Amino acid sequence: MRTKAGVKIGGALMLGLVGSLLAGCGDGGGSTDAAGASQKQLVATAKASVTACAAAWDANTIYVGGNSASANSTNYTANWWTQGNNPVTDSGGSGSGKPWTSTGACGSGTPTPPPVAPPPVTPPPVNPPPAMPGTTTGTINYHLLLGAGSAQDQMVLDGGNYNDLIMSNIIAGVMYGHLVQQYYPGMQFQKDYLYGSIMGQLLQENIETSLYASSSDLIDPSPDQQAVMGAGQGGPYQINNYAADMVSGSYAPAGHSLINYVAIQKNIGYTMATAAQQYTKVTPPSFNNKYYGPMLTAYFHYNDFVALILTGKGTGGWTTPWEPYYDNALANFTKLPNNFLDVLLNVAYNQGYYGTLMTSYSKLGATATAATVASVNAYSSVWGVTDTYQQYPYQVRYYLDQLYGNPIPTTSATTFTTPANHVAFNIPALETVFSNVFQTLAYVNSSGTSVYISAAQAQTAFNSALASVGVAGSATLDLSNGANRAQIFSILETAIGNLETNLNTKFSATTSAQL
Repeated sequence: MRTKAGVKIGGALMLGLVGSLLAGCGDGGGSTDAAGASQKQLVATAKASVTACAAAWDANTIYVGGNSASANSTNYTANWWTQGNNPVTDSGGSGSGKPWTSTGACGSGTPTPPPVAPPPVTPPPVNPPPAMPGTTTGTINYHLLLGAGSAQDQMVLDGGNYNDLIMSNIIAGVMYGHLVQQYYPGMQFQKDYLYGSIMGQLLQENIETSLYASSSDLIDPSPDQQAVMGAGQGGPYQINNYAADMVSGSYAPAGHSLINYVAIQKNIGYTMATAAQQYTKVTPPSFNNKYYGPMLTAYFHYNDFVALILTGKGTGGWTTPWEPYYDNALANFTKLPNNFLDVLLNVAYNQGYYGTLMTSYSKLGATATAATVASVNAYSSVWGVTDTYQQYPYQVRYYLDQLYGNPIPTTSATTFTTPANHVAFNIPALETVFSNVFQTLAYVNSSGTSVYISAAQAQTAFNSALASVGVAGSATLDLSNGANRAQIFSILETAIGNLETNLNTKFSATTSAQL
């Protein structure tokens, strides 16, 4: 009869018992030799059956999806990009939201009973873990000059009032990156900053984003908001020149006006016929809609990206101040993953194409090395500077670093603290916002008619993305956690690609007609 104690017998002891039993059953010296051989064979078989351990997990090593590591005699496979997440305490199956999956015990030699392991020492995480799963908490300080003034406003995250607004802005930011890479395959950028730039712009450019109420579809329902909805203002994101053709410089649509983009034309609030007079009229209400406004702004920035490439080229063209440096910078950025494309494009938005910063940053990008990138990316490059044009791209980054729970400078450019901010992205809520955002956009269907994207089409694309990325539909991810944020970005990237494929369209498509 097998007792509980018998169940716990380790491999070596069990093999010894097997050998003794075999020897006891023998009928002479030859049988004893056979028993010894059998025991050796069992030991060899046991050794061969034990899976070798992968290289030991290291807190400072970056692992990407499919990489292996071992810890506590167990092998693990990375589910996606991860660094600093201990697989012993941060692993789970598909859909768990964990960065690691256990693939089983490992070791070498004769199996032995596993020792009682001491509690694993978890390395300090890159970002502080949330106090409670699914909790949004913290504060974003904004409207300030880095090193030259204190914050004038705060957004208190506690309670999650801003969650859907943050979601819609991040969705728009991922679309921005999608459009850039669709036009320029191989283009690299820092996702945190490019994908987040729409949200950062809202905080810097809007009068009082902190007055937002999630019960309203308006980005800012306060009476003060009317100041940014006046003639030529461009709404909460202050995309003031929104009606102009950014290549020709005229207000008559010539191929590179916002109204030329198929996806946003239907909801933009004016027509091809009235576009030339739009700068004298009040800003359309759709610009203040929390689902459409961020996406419109993403297209505005993408239009800048394209216009900077095309302006001055072709028959009768001229050399712009930023060329050939801008083209060379873009080519160089395909080889520099941590580049400052977001800085370059935010300079173009804030100071304008013909400002001196556009040319100077383009020149830096054209010959940039990793050392150049590190220098430009450092807050010290603008710390204490009072010129708002120089400050703007870094103000946007500073607000985003707070949102993401990344280290931020405090009393000096080299003195950092890590804010304890957390933004819970509940997946069902993210699906709803994704659906609401894309229902404000249109595409040309198989009949040649411009129609709005349906909720069902958006939801199908989103749910397929969840399955592809391996995140459960009931999960909650923390935007302020690096590994979780990478998952959020991956879900949205995949969902946008799915939707584009399912609709048989390109979101960068343009038209010269009123649809």
